[in-house]
Amino acid sequence: MAALHSPSRGTVLVADDDPVMRLLMLEMLAQVGLDAVEAEDGASALARFRQIRPDLVLLDVDMPGMGGFDVCRAIRAQEQGSAVPIIMVTGGDDVEAVTQAYEDGATDFVSKPINWPILGHRVLYVLRASDAIARLRVADAHNRAVLAAIPDTFFRLNLDGYYLDYDRGQDNSRHAAGDACVGRHISDVLPPKIAAQMLEQVHAVLATHTVRALDYELHEGGDVRHFEARLVSTGAGDVLGLVRDISERKRTEEQIRRLAYCDSLTGIPNRQAFLESLERELARSRQHGKKFAVLFMDLDAFKRINDTLGHDVGDLLLKAVSERLHDTIRPGDTVTRAQQGDFPPGNLARLGGDEFTILIPDLEKVDFALAVAQRVKDAMRRPFLLDGHEIFVTASIGISLYPQDGEDSSSLLKYADTAMYHAKNLGKNNAQLYRSSLTMQIMSHVKLETGLRKALQNDELYLLYQPQVDVASSQVVGVEALVRWRHPEHGVMPPNEFIPLAEETGLIVPIGAWVLRTACAQARLWQDVCRRPVRLAVNLSARQFKDENLTQTVLAALQESGLEAGLLELELTESTLMDDARATLATLEQLRGIGVLLSIDDFGTGYSSMNYLKRFDVHTLKIDKTFISGLPEDSEDAAITRAIIALGHGLRMVVVAEGVETEEQFSLLEQYGCDLAQGFYLGKPSTHEAITQMLKIQRAPIARQA
Repeated sequence: MAALHSPSRGTVLVADDDPVMRLLMLEMLAQVGLDAVEAEDGASALARFRQIRPDLVLLDVDMPGMGGFDVCRAIRAQEQGSAVPIIMVTGGDDVEAVTQAYEDGATDFVSKPINWPILGHRVLYVLRASDAIARLRVADAHNRAVLAAIPDTFFRLNLDGYYLDYDRGQDNSRHAAGDACVGRHISDVLPPKIAAQMLEQVHAVLATHTVRALDYELHEGGDVRHFEARLVSTGAGDVLGLVRDISERKRTEEQIRRLAYCDSLTGIPNRQAFLESLERELARSRQHGKKFAVLFMDLDAFKRINDTLGHDVGDLLLKAVSERLHDTIRPGDTVTRAQQGDFPPGNLARLGGDEFTILIPDLEKVDFALAVAQRVKDAMRRPFLLDGHEIFVTASIGISLYPQDGEDSSSLLKYADTAMYHAKNLGKNNAQLYRSSLTMQIMSHVKLETGLRKALQNDELYLLYQPQVDVASSQVVGVEALVRWRHPEHGVMPPNEFIPLAEETGLIVPIGAWVLRTACAQARLWQDVCRRPVRLAVNLSARQFKDENLTQTVLAALQESGLEAGLLELELTESTLMDDARATLATLEQLRGIGVLLSIDDFGTGYSSMNYLKRFDVHTLKIDKTFISGLPEDSEDAAITRAIIALGHGLRMVVVAEGVETEEQFSLLEQYGCDLAQGFYLGKPSTHEAITQMLKIQRAPIARQA
């Protein structure tokens, strides 16, 4: 007999009371590549089974003592014997014996006389089948463990929408129990709309043999859960579905969306959200032939609040402003869609800083946009009570209109911003509609700024000096340095045309440093040439005064020129000094430490605290020219001038009168006891060469200019 080979060697327990039968069975098993262990009766067979744990048992039915059926039942009763295949060998082939063999746990049976070659193949087949069953059991146990660990719901649906299987996951408590679903139609388990959508996807999966997905939500009381169903074909007429609870993912996505589209400080939409809302409104308005307006709002003097009360109070103000704006543009606004109670949340946004935007859809009249702007302005003017502070602010608003001002979001936002800056330039607390001429002004402004940035490096700036005269002796005792710009295209530009621009752009700081260095060098040169000291007055802007490097800049100018600190007088306006009194005192203390003199320019036009005026330790008061121009006719100007002179002298200050235009004014100032004077009557702003000639006639009276 040719040897047969099994895919893997195994051990077979042979139990038979006939030694010849055992011998033949052992030979047959060896031929097919199996090991064998023999037992001569039932009791020894059971003992050997427990000892070696064979892969298969060949068990004779008729054995003395403990018969084959008894041994089979005993093996099956053991934990390790539940899955071992048992082949019963019986001398009869009656139905009763076969039935009993299967009832007692036999895997197969063989009737005598035995066909030995067939028996070898049969044993191998049973072993392979047993091995396959064992692997299936392991795989099934593994799959069941995996399914138990996965929180998703699994089901099978047929083409008509009836559940064939249903295993509800642990996290899908909103779904029906599995036993209650099998055999039922999907529309009896899920809400009708969702069931119809699911069945539509089932048909699509079976038609295309692709994976389809469906998101839906289920409501229970006030709670909403989100689910995702993925469907795949498993046959010609049924679909396997997996349902996952994605509520947490949806919450995370919503949080991410909020972070991406909501302003973190105020909670209202941010720039990105507004731009997307604007794009949607553009598309809608184009389609339906509608108009809309964009309002761009900026708080006036918000920086002052941050600087004086701190950024914490500034943040509180921005939150309060956003809440007030939200209430101001509530549903019921004058625009059509708002009248329908559908004012989208993206219509209000904070672009950044103290800038807010409002989108007014379905605009019927321009007056509607102006009315909303007026309401916003009125709302902002009401005081804010924050952290124990009563804060008053105003707002400047620019308005652009679609489609007349622009047909894309970038243009509309830019033009509204331009109109807002125009509103600020007109005095703030104002609302202005955009017009095309504003763009030309902006372009001119930008061109002027570009030119001013190049003015320093191209040596286009120069200084003139206006003499200051001692009223009692009519002698030149000092000069005030005045900057001018010789523009390559526009010629000489007066300060009022470029100094505000320099302040706005911050260029005043490097320009001011240049003025200090140049003027100090010239004052020292006059001292050397004319053999006499010349007091030099230089204006400091608010931006320069707040520059952290101001003290170092002044020191550098004095050291480079060799000018004595006591000959340099720095002029500041009342508003600059009073803006932040605590910081002002600290800066003035540093400047006094250098030894320079301090002067209040345009005195009488701002607001001064007498207490602070005393603490500032100012050397000079300069009477504003608006009071001098009324002399001698205007009695009120005369009274104010006398009062300022008396105040200055009472505080041991030098008093200078600006804008002296006539001999009568000069004579009256002499009568009032004013110390110094300057103006066109005494000397126009002149070049350093002209001042040199003036200084060389030190003791001679000045020729009065008509």
